[in-house]
Amino acid sequence: MSTPPEPREAVEVPPWNAAQGPPPAVQTWPRTSRPALRIWIRGQWRRCPVIALHHYADGRRAVQVDVHLDSDTSYQARTYRWDPAAMRIVARGEPPLEP
Repeated sequence: MSTPPEPREAVEVPPWNAAQGPPPAVQTWPRTSRPALRIWIRGQWRRCPVIALHHYADGRRAVQVDVHLDSDTSYQARTYRWDPAAMRIVARGEPPLEP
């Protein structure tokens, strides 16, 4: 069995704006049945419930998650470019909500 590759730091993406082209299609989940990822952020794996997936017209994908970044107890919403080298699926959740 091969060992997984070294993780790569996740890249945060800015919010969409009109200069980026058409707005992305967005898939969301109810808070009670979200999928979850482990994302390599600031040198460590962090468990992140998924809020939404953003599908851009040019093929880019981004994942919006709740992430615990600091030593306090609050979560912050952040959006990262989809990157299998920086992310691992840990829970599949229910199917996304219909738009």
